[in-house]
Amino acid sequence: MDSTAASPANFPLSLGTGGKEDPVHRASVNAFLRAKNIDPKGPFQLEIWPSDIRELPNDYARSALFTVRNKTEKRQSMERHQIFHVHKEVKITYTGVELRADDDELVWQQILDYAKHKPLGEPIEFNLHELCNDLGWSINGRNYEKARRSISRLKANEVRVENERHSRGVAISMIHDYEFEGEGEKGTKYRVRIHPNLILLFAGSTSTRLTWKPYRTLTPIARRLYDYFASHKSPFPLKLSTFHSMCNSSCGTERKWRSMVKAACGEIVAAAMVKAMWIEDDFVRCDR
Repeated sequence: MDSTAASPANFPLSLGTGGKEDPVHRASVNAFLRAKNIDPKGPFQLEIWPSDIRELPNDYARSALFTVRNKTEKRQSMERHQIFHVHKEVKITYTGVELRADDDELVWQQILDYAKHKPLGEPIEFNLHELCNDLGWSINGRNYEKARRSISRLKANEVRVENERHSRGVAISMIHDYEFEGEGEKGTKYRVRIHPNLILLFAGSTSTRLTWKPYRTLTPIARRLYDYFASHKSPFPLKLSTFHSMCNSSCGTERKWRSMVKAACGEIVAAAMVKAMWIEDDFVRCDR
């Protein structure tokens, strides 16, 4: 693969549409970055978190961006669809094929772990053997194809986030672009770029660190439940119906959903990720 991809200097923070920028928005975002001790001129780089940690933006962790649905259900295709967020001041609009906690959430977090070592916008390289190994997936053709499909979905989308509390907004694809090597659709080597605008979702204390090995082994429903509680320093109890919306679950009965969430609570406690987690009345409560 050609190693002459654009550098961050030629891949700047862009805050407009159609080639035009809103100067008021630009000034607001610049002030936000300076307040987080980040030079608005860039280059931008994620923090180098420890090797056993992965990191997720809080705005994603508390939303229905990564859904929990039966694997037999066809993924939905959405266009400028407002997805659920726990906090009303955060609005997320999504265009693309539905992303799921079962695979896409993990693949994206692992790709970000590769990306943390370089300024955002610079190409990062990995192969599918490495990716599947880091995900804890068996090394076989089925999982290679699962990873390829996830990478494709992560590229073919737009996630637009507006956060009124921080006076900022960003619209990007989860993966900006990628190249691959191999025979046609069977490519196993990838070069991926993450857009510099992603820094707006990681600036300061706006993201959550997750202990990778136990986290990646959780079932999708337990993982999304942990996303919520881990992303709050002192989390409020989570209403069962709110969590149902956060997962965009197709579970149709309250009794079954309650049973599924109860099992997820036990799973998280068994993994020693929290001291205790339980359902009381119609709320999930957690002692971290």
